[in-house]
Amino acid sequence: MKVLGIIGSPRKNGTTDTVVQKVLEGVAESGAETETIYINDLNFKGCQGCGFCNVMPECKLKDEMTGVYTKIEEADGFVFGAPIYFLQFSGQMRLFLDRCYALVDADLNPRIPKEKKAMIVRSQGDPDKSSYESVTDEFAETLKTFFGMEIKDGLVVAGFDLPRDVVKDTKLLEEAKSAGVHLLD
Repeated sequence: MKVLGIIGSPRKNGTTDTVVQKVLEGVAESGAETETIYINDLNFKGCQGCGFCNVMPECKLKDEMTGVYTKIEEADGFVFGAPIYFLQFSGQMRLFLDRCYALVDADLNPRIPKEKKAMIVRSQGDPDKSSYESVTDEFAETLKTFFGMEIKDGLVVAGFDLPRDVVKDTKLLEEAKSAGVHLLD
């Protein structure tokens, strides 16, 4: 079993990354292999809307997303993590998700195996955990509808302004680790 952590934050070791890594630690304890993909480190363009992937089972653009597609196809589960910037997930996560359009056919059916497990980690400075539920709900609906993923309980990391403050919240980090242990159940 393999789980990919896909991080849409530009900050390595920041709030989002810290919590996703804790989830992946739990995943590893359950016996699965883990790998982290930092979207910000990938060299790729946004979707060009060319329609090539509607007629061919691949993206026309040959960049670092090509290898990521293979990893997505081979993975059994995912931990998607992104911060809220200007009322939405980061631009990195949006760009990544747009390029995943190549993973569906012209009828919007997934080209990857269905029923992969996924969870979403949303981090935000606003301490009100309900503030951006619609962002997570929309992202989850995209994963379910277009990729046939089963969405597990997600985590909302709220009220942390400084990148390393989250390490002080041992309860949240234990919750994240426990979620990882049970991700593939």
